[in-house]
Amino acid sequence: MTLVRFNNQPALSGLLDQMFFTASRQSGNCETPVNIINNENSFILEMAVPGYSKEEISINLEQQLLKISAEAKENQTDDNKYLRREFSLNGLSRSFNLPKNIDTEKISADFRDGILKITLPRKQEDLIKKEISIS
Repeated sequence: MTLVRFNNQPALSGLLDQMFFTASRQSGNCETPVNIINNENSFILEMAVPGYSKEEISINLEQQLLKISAEAKENQTDDNKYLRREFSLNGLSRSFNLPKNIDTEKISADFRDGILKITLPRKQEDLIKKEISIS
């Protein structure tokens, strides 16, 4: 029996990966999962951040680099003896290089049920329509 690798990624995933290249990753931590939705007038980033409140999450924009981070929470139960420990809140950090056509003045964020949703509206490009007379 031969195993064949199946690529179920959409054709545009490579393009979106280039537009929203993740520039930072803390060593030893898995990257926080992100969905990127491509709408007609905007991109929407949905990031799973369970265990954090909106006050603990920081979103910053420098030039075209969007940085999302949260500080590590101190373990309140260090005296416990775990039989199994599969998660901890070690902080998070993700960065995205935004395309030039994002209207950075209108970026908005919403946080509900452990999901951070950032809306990145596209700039409305002024289309100049004009009839030019021939002389």
